[in-house]
Amino acid sequence: MPADATALPNYETLLVTLDARVLTVRLNRPQRLNAVVEALYQELLDVLRIAQQSPQVRAVVLTGEGRAFCVGADMKAHGSAKRTLFQRRAYLQLGNDVCEAITKLSKPVVAAVNGYALGA
Repeated sequence: MPADATALPNYETLLVTLDARVLTVRLNRPQRLNAVVEALYQELLDVLRIAQQSPQVRAVVLTGEGRAFCVGADMKAHGSAKRTLFQRRAYLQLGNDVCEAITKLSKPVVAAVNGYALGA
């Protein structure tokens, strides 16, 4: 996928817009208060990569759709999943990768926290 922020892909768990060189990333699982699932982590990594590589992006705003910013892991999804130890570790690593991508981004990242913000 090209790092052209003017041609942003459609995501399952994120709403992403570019306006005045600010990339706004909305966690888009309002029915679950933006609880985190694996796809959300993967999509965040993708959009952060685009933000890093794109000259059209000067800053990133991270927020949540609906009445919550994020309530942490989606325990309903995790409780019903049968995962091996390796799969559980891979999921935790994805979370670490997202945090690392945010802290290493060469552009400012602002969290616009709306509503609930829970989890570790």
